[in-house]
Amino acid sequence: MKIRLLGPGDKLALKNLFTTSKYMGVSGEAEYFVGPTVDFLDTYYNGFCQTYLSGLKSYHAFGGFDDNGNITAIIAFYESFYAPEWYWTQVRSNNSNIIPAVLDAVIDYNEKNGRFKFFGLFNLKHANLYPRLAYSKSNAERYGSIDEFIVLAKQKCIYTTPWNVLYNRTLIPVDTLVRCRYLKQEYRNSIPNGGNL
Repeated sequence: MKIRLLGPGDKLALKNLFTTSKYMGVSGEAEYFVGPTVDFLDTYYNGFCQTYLSGLKSYHAFGGFDDNGNITAIIAFYESFYAPEWYWTQVRSNNSNIIPAVLDAVIDYNEKNGRFKFFGLFNLKHANLYPRLAYSKSNAERYGSIDEFIVLAKQKCIYTTPWNVLYNRTLIPVDTLVRCRYLKQEYRNSIPNGGNL
């Protein structure tokens, strides 16, 4: 298995990960976003490519590749310019066993850039499944968590950065939870420089 930062050349290879109709872990909920002329999956895929594969400075995605060179899992994230934190914006996979290794690569990338805290958006009903699914044993130990806030189904998040980055300015059709994960103090060997002249 190989894990690396994705770029424009990976656009066609990852399309197969955008063929499920599940959204926020619920089948059929994607219909909430579909209008008479809108195909949700194509819109979702094209939006992903335009955001994470176009060379933007703060939006990135890592992918896990199998031995045949197929992308089997992706994790996308946004690096904040306003604080030393990042936002886990998307995960897609056709092999959930690879997700922890991809997340390890994303965490390593962000720690090297002085970002020891991140936020994720989860379906409230399934929020407690994600730690078991996504975290390696090492990072489950190294990172603590706190639940920040809940947004009920089809309501707008009142906080600007999560609304723009995690919710993508969309009214989600299920109750959602925003959770903060942070590198525990005993694992921090340095702190980032937060100033310059």
